[in-house]
Amino acid sequence: MRLQLVTVPYRYDERAEGLGAGPAALLEAGLADRLAAAGREVAEPVEATLDAAEREEGRTAINIGRLGARTALHVASARRAHAGALVLAGDDTASIGVVSGLQQADGAGTPIGLVWLDAHGDFNTPETSYSGILAGMPVAILAGLAGPLWRGAAGLAVPIPTDRILIVGVRELDQKEETLLRSTDVRVLSPRDVCAGEPLRTAVERLANSCSLLCLHVDLDVLDPRHVPSASTPAEGGLEIEEAVEAMAAVLRTGKVAAVSVAGLNPGAAGRGERSTATTLTLLERAIATWDRVPGPPASFGS
Repeated sequence: MRLQLVTVPYRYDERAEGLGAGPAALLEAGLADRLAAAGREVAEPVEATLDAAEREEGRTAINIGRLGARTALHVASARRAHAGALVLAGDDTASIGVVSGLQQADGAGTPIGLVWLDAHGDFNTPETSYSGILAGMPVAILAGLAGPLWRGAAGLAVPIPTDRILIVGVRELDQKEETLLRSTDVRVLSPRDVCAGEPLRTAVERLANSCSLLCLHVDLDVLDPRHVPSASTPAEGGLEIEEAVEAMAAVLRTGKVAAVSVAGLNPGAAGRGERSTATTLTLLERAIATWDRVPGPPASFGS
């Protein structure tokens, strides 16, 4: 299978150290070579960038959206080439561009499902968030519950219905966020559900049966902090590496996954970044080895 690596080395609207350095650190550590050794054909990485002239002062959501539109172009190109898009992002905000790219390639009406591995729900809106941090809102944005300007700038034509969203590994939710989640059809699985196996398999099978494509997103803080000690938002009681690999594999083996995005690596934290980087390499190498096919392209691709 062919993979297209896409890097989004930004956090919000500016290149940054910390999380923004995560994508480059993975490439420099030999991720492409390790994936190739696992039997994947890996295309030359491409980077999503946003020129300074295109940024608007004080309009962070618009800037993220515009960066998402650049990400979408790369994801759509990979999809049209019948390659899997592996997106290495600074933080979770890149996910809107990933889904936008799938819509652009396959059509806005294509039923796309989202599997979100994260210690947090990322289901806040400006009304429910205590912090106002945009990286805590992407799933709600994708569901159409907030952020119309953000979605519009990213080219996301249609929100994902909440019954096509599965959040996995959650163990920290804000009170208002949890209330909002409970008012929707989003399925939420705890680390205990992942370890049990059957709840995850059942939920993934149900989602795959109702969707033409799946997008798999992984925030590295879904892992226990022992494995990613440089995580910006650590939460105790997370998944072991093998558990996360199996969770990802359960989704990838459906044959419905067209794009995988990974975020949350801070490689520069003194004494901790190296271990987090090594963990991420291991996670991706082992999980992506189970990603052996992508959904066939629509007939319109060849017309």
